[in-house]
Amino acid sequence: MRYVSADQLIPGMVLGQEIHDSSGVMLVQKGAQLTRENITHILYHGMPGVYIDDELSKDIQIKEAVKPEVKEEAVLIVHEFFDRLEGVIDLPPDEKLVQLMVENVVRDILSNDDVVYNLIDIRTYDNYTYCHSVHVGIISAIIGVKMNLSDEELTDLVTAAFLHDVGKVYISPELLNAPRRLTPEERDEMMQHPWVGYKHLCAEFSFSENVNLTVLQHHEWYNGKGYPNKVKGDELLLTSRILRAADVYDAMTTKRPYHDPYLPSEVMEYIMGRSGMEFDPAVVDVMASQMAIYPVGCEVILSNNRHAIVVANNSGFIMRPTVKLVDTGEILNLRSSRESYNITIAKLLM
Repeated sequence: MRYVSADQLIPGMVLGQEIHDSSGVMLVQKGAQLTRENITHILYHGMPGVYIDDELSKDIQIKEAVKPEVKEEAVLIVHEFFDRLEGVIDLPPDEKLVQLMVENVVRDILSNDDVVYNLIDIRTYDNYTYCHSVHVGIISAIIGVKMNLSDEELTDLVTAAFLHDVGKVYISPELLNAPRRLTPEERDEMMQHPWVGYKHLCAEFSFSENVNLTVLQHHEWYNGKGYPNKVKGDELLLTSRILRAADVYDAMTTKRPYHDPYLPSEVMEYIMGRSGMEFDPAVVDVMASQMAIYPVGCEVILSNNRHAIVVANNSGFIMRPTVKLVDTGEILNLRSSRESYNITIAKLLM
């Protein structure tokens, strides 16, 4: 499989992964040949791109940190949890369902011996909140595993990640999706969501205090310049420091009404540049070795002007993936092969 941006799709291309809408309904099945109608539908839903299968990329496999069915179920559970808060549905066992999905996600992460986060986002705009919460949970779990968190700490971390934006239920969608700079009054209202979410979780559920505090602290900065309480350094829970970085990474790499997605490499540069300020340096160090800034299936231009597709990432060496040359099919491991020591990636094509 390889990733093709939506504006480069051509009728006849074969879809490599199923495409679903925000409610989970399949729009196009895996293996289908794309039509002009399919492509128009993809563009209409705001998907930045899709995976396709072709002769060039038939041997490239995308290994996800969490099984697709686990992720889809997690998105559904988070969606229902938020709907329950808004009074849309009655879901008495929602807390147990969240805990079950957390266990499934953590189990999948732990079953991967050397997982590198390698997600290219093909979600639709209208399910952003729920997909974002689950993706932040997955990123957080990967960081937490690499930082040797205990099973209990991992469970608390992923639970908090799933629920970190519950306070936004009480903020109007018009404000959440405003494609403009917020007024000072609107910003003050937006900045209340960690506190509102914390109070609601404490009052209505029996999640651990670490879960609730991690939700409260997910907008705090390592240097104390965040909100709502300006807590800093080791006064912050480690789980909240991890969640902060994971939240920013996913938000910046996702297309929103008010900004286009940044490239993974650009986001990692931003996070590394703010190490010790917004982010815990220990968390940044782990992300710098585990976040695939050149995702598998993406096309790149090498420093020698050769066109290639990323076929694998090397844990701890995210700047040096293994690539396949488009013109010859030759495989180059930029980390270990002698002939590629002087070759770097000059551009990511997304």
